[in-house]
Amino acid sequence: MTPVTSKLFIPLVLGCIVSVSVLVFWERSNHRLNLTNQLIAKSIETQAVASQLLSLVADAETAQRGLVLTGRSEYLQPYMAAAPQIDPSLRRLKELTTEEPEQRRRVGHLTRLIGEKFAELEATLALYRKQGAKAAQELIETEVGRRTMDEIRGEMAAIQEDERLRFIDRSARWNQDVASSRVGMTIVTALNLILVITVFLLARREIVRRERVRQTLEDQVRERTAELSELSSNLQNVREEERASLAHDIHDELGGILVAAKMDLSWVYRRLKEGDPVVSQKLARAMESLDEGVDIKRRIIEDLRPTVLDSLGLAAAIDWYVENTRKRGNLQCEVAVRPVDIQLPSSISIALFRILQEALTNILRHANARKAWITLEQVEDGLHFEIRDDGVGLPPGSEQKRLSHGILGMRQRATSLGGQFRIRSGPGAGATITIFVPLPSLAAGTATVAQK
Repeated sequence: MTPVTSKLFIPLVLGCIVSVSVLVFWERSNHRLNLTNQLIAKSIETQAVASQLLSLVADAETAQRGLVLTGRSEYLQPYMAAAPQIDPSLRRLKELTTEEPEQRRRVGHLTRLIGEKFAELEATLALYRKQGAKAAQELIETEVGRRTMDEIRGEMAAIQEDERLRFIDRSARWNQDVASSRVGMTIVTALNLILVITVFLLARREIVRRERVRQTLEDQVRERTAELSELSSNLQNVREEERASLAHDIHDELGGILVAAKMDLSWVYRRLKEGDPVVSQKLARAMESLDEGVDIKRRIIEDLRPTVLDSLGLAAAIDWYVENTRKRGNLQCEVAVRPVDIQLPSSISIALFRILQEALTNILRHANARKAWITLEQVEDGLHFEIRDDGVGLPPGSEQKRLSHGILGMRQRATSLGGQFRIRSGPGAGATITIFVPLPSLAAGTATVAQK
């Protein structure tokens, strides 16, 4: 693990720990808030049930007294409606106060008081039905029912007050929990933000470092590539110079020797032609061998450095080489040079001529083509050179293969001139080599198209 990676690893681990802590803290806060909300709701419901229960008892008492005082049976309707709701309300109140001992005691006492109150109300109504309103009114005036009702109200008030205090306490605790949650979340968020910024700065530093290293490596590769390209170009130039020097030496020295030898043999042959037929025959065969040697010398010189290229220029050299190719391989070629009297530097002429040699050699060996088109044209800002054939084309990807030395050689010759090299091909669609070489402004000429 690199130092930078370890530096990134520590904040990331801390970030994971803080994130888990946030989750735990958030869950606990939610649990506390939910529990407090339930307790608050419970307090509110307890007060509501107590108020409802007191209202039911009061409605029942009012209905009973209205019947006794007026004798009208419709006054008894609230009593009849309240009586069935008393027991469910008491049960619910008991459920709500189960966990509070003091409240549970009060509810038990309240249940007993409400039972006594309804027993007293039932007794009064029974007396009213048997002995009339006066007897029932006398029972009411005994103050027994009022004392019971006062005790009920007192217990109800105590229950409600206790629940009110609990409500206030629980509300304050809920607000405190909310405030604590906010503070905790703020702190945790700030920590996460610090960690994120730290990771960002470390990652950015690492990215900048890697970009600097990458740029350095690219500069080194570019520099090495330029050096290799320059070396390759220099080797090609040296090779061409050596070829030219060797061709010159062969032409001047070996050529002179062969010509002198032939002249001497011709002189001897003329002297002995009639006097010694056997020797004359040997001399004639020797002169034929010398002629063959001269032809071989001429072919070697032309292969090393075409004399037509140096004496007549690239256009004439193209015509000469295309004609020899047609004879050697039965390949029809169409050549177009624009302008016909184009003058090029020697380095460019020999480079384009070598590219033509390599391209036509590949066409003869591999393309199975019947025709080829060679175009050399001066354009506004350079020289356009194209070689196209109607052969079988290159296999897919072969133009990108690093071991395709012929293609690499042509590409290198083009790039050494500061030019561009491109090859396009498809199965059965032939191949097209396109080269562009930047040139200074050259003298214009007329176009020519030669059919070979």
